[in-house]
Amino acid sequence: MRKHLTEIRLAVRLLGAAAPISACTQLDRITHKLCEDIGDNMVGVYLHGSLAMGCFNPTSSDIDLLVATSTPLTNEACRKVLTTLLEHSAAPHPVEISIFHYAQITPWRHPAPYDLHFSEMHRNHYTQLLLRTDMLPPAGGVDIDLAAHFTVLATRGVCLHGAPIDALRIAVPWADYVDSLKSDFEWSQHLETANAVYVVLNACRILAAVVDQRVLSKAEGGRWALTRFPPQFHLVVEQAMVVYGAATAGTASELPEDAVHDLVAWVRRQLGW
Repeated sequence: MRKHLTEIRLAVRLLGAAAPISACTQLDRITHKLCEDIGDNMVGVYLHGSLAMGCFNPTSSDIDLLVATSTPLTNEACRKVLTTLLEHSAAPHPVEISIFHYAQITPWRHPAPYDLHFSEMHRNHYTQLLLRTDMLPPAGGVDIDLAAHFTVLATRGVCLHGAPIDALRIAVPWADYVDSLKSDFEWSQHLETANAVYVVLNACRILAAVVDQRVLSKAEGGRWALTRFPPQFHLVVEQAMVVYGAATAGTASELPEDAVHDLVAWVRRQLGW
């Protein structure tokens, strides 16, 4: 296991100054523990999302992980993994993770299947599940978001342990990536007002993907929008970027609601959605 820890530390160093010490330490702990829990069935642990793309905010960002295994998790391994996630997520940063076995992604299908998904939204459910001695592994499902996650992994991701990303040979068609973004765009319209920053910057990066075929973070999407959007939207984009990058969590009260709605409506027209 010492070799595993060395691999993880080398991978985390690739993140550079954009990765806070707190996030690197947490990645080290959780990846090491997942390797122990899954054992020889482990194919690899992979980082995607804001931490991999250099715009992680310690006050508001999740640590986004994908884990590949050779075969589905056993009941025993599943209990160990859930225990690890409940212990190490939100300590200090929330973790969102999808675990899948290799046959689920090769050949590629959309929406992609998975064996286990965890985020802080699932904490109470999994806490109660682990209290049952007869617990069976969760049934898994399919997730339209995985097309976006795997596209980011292929273009911007970091291998924390195991097989290199290229060796996974995940081939996500661009149309599936765009379909995943469209689903996220529609979902974001139903977010509470407090998530206006996400709504604005997500719209920016989605339009960049469709217009320029670029895979951007939310922060990069905002910068792209300032060079491509009409001037009347620049202020609300700039405000969203300030809140997104702030050292303390911002709220949508810092963004004018009418401007947010106008920007989203304009983006929707450009996308034809």
